[in-house]
Amino acid sequence: MRAYLHNGFHEMKTNLSAFLTFEASIHYYHHKAARDSLHSLLPCSRLIWVLRNPLSRAVSEYMHQAVKSKSYPSFQSLISAELAAIRTCRKTVDIQMNEGFDNNLFKCISNFKLKKFMISTAFYSYFINGWLEKFPRQQHYFLDYELFKLNPQEAVTQISTFLSLAHPPTLNYTWKYNKANTRDGKAVKLRSSIRISSRLQKEISREISPFVAKIYEVVHQNFDWDLNSLS
Repeated sequence: MRAYLHNGFHEMKTNLSAFLTFEASIHYYHHKAARDSLHSLLPCSRLIWVLRNPLSRAVSEYMHQAVKSKSYPSFQSLISAELAAIRTCRKTVDIQMNEGFDNNLFKCISNFKLKKFMISTAFYSYFINGWLEKFPRQQHYFLDYELFKLNPQEAVTQISTFLSLAHPPTLNYTWKYNKANTRDGKAVKLRSSIRISSRLQKEISREISPFVAKIYEVVHQNFDWDLNSLS
């Protein structure tokens, strides 16, 4: 919290002039402590959720780790292990999808000591419900990653409307990528090697469909994600 206050997240630093401060993370959303800290510091925060198809998000999560190691396990082995855990938990524990952070599904999955959680972290309804416990719905905006990727200007326009900005900025389409280099030749080769069998694709779609349907229900939108898509 001290770091936030030091870096501009405090109204006393503004000299009473209007200002906007943005902070982004791909991991905060599934941490209860992050929610509670933000609420205690800035309960008026507006939260923008960029939600992504669970399977393609899993590929991205995998790439960020695999490019750092020469002996990282295959995507299919990791996703198969996680899928097996999800399938077992769905059969053995009482799963209530309206629960927030303290839900039976993730308590159960954590017992499997998986090397990597790649697809279950995209069961956003649990986390969204957790954040809704502290932040009213009108402070949340839910954006499909596909729209952001295919039409960034439209996405920025929608975000600007949500933030009550008079004129959305015009993008210059100059992209700055993060430090995890997933776009050089090595990464492209690794990405092209990611394969899953058609049988596994069907299993993934079958197991995650109920969770995706719940996402659509919670955010009041249907993103029509292709649950077989790796891209």
